[in-house]
Amino acid sequence: MTAVAQADRSDDGSVRARLTRAADVEVDQHGVDGLRMEAVAQRAGVSRATAFRQMGSVSELLIQVALLRAERHIRAVDHLVRTKNGAFAKVEAALIYTARELPTDPAIVALIARHSASVHHPRVHESAVRVMGPVLEAGQRRGEIRTDVGLDDLIDFLVEQTYLAAEEADRSEASVRKRFRQFIIPALEARGGVGGEFLSHAREVEQTVSAASEALENLSQWLRRRGPG
Repeated sequence: MTAVAQADRSDDGSVRARLTRAADVEVDQHGVDGLRMEAVAQRAGVSRATAFRQMGSVSELLIQVALLRAERHIRAVDHLVRTKNGAFAKVEAALIYTARELPTDPAIVALIARHSASVHHPRVHESAVRVMGPVLEAGQRRGEIRTDVGLDDLIDFLVEQTYLAAEEADRSEASVRKRFRQFIIPALEARGGVGGEFLSHAREVEQTVSAASEALENLSQWLRRRGPG
């Protein structure tokens, strides 16, 4: 049995992973426009037919490469939002980061350019839910984020806004903040009662004051233990 035939009989998930990694190398060497299924299949050690059966098209292969490369950005955003208080501060920080960083990778740029094919792609949606799902759900529980729209729809809206921000000519922090506060907050914030943005900012201030008070108390205790100089 040939090596290719053996590879063709491997676990489908393993084959897809090898094809994605092979395509990642091909994009590095030949660019997005030079991506060819035949070359990817050869590099991955599978037949051309298997490559097409697993991936379906070069477009799908490119999406998988972009998602592979996006993983480090997903980890960075996940870490970033943990440092912020309030749903809107977290979403804003994520949008500023992605608008700055995503356009630096040609595979991710190609993914963004395929709006209709990628916004609702299951793995794109899954990745967005993994990072922003808990943020939005916590915001809903605290009365910051609207609850009259399903979480999946809110996630898809944020993915679309991420794409639009990444495609803007002006991707500066000031520009992203302006877009976020003028258009995205009104679309996300809770309806009725005190505005969701106000609640989010109030909670952020409250937690900042609490942290400052704790720091002052720790300093006071340290000075008392130290005694007179």
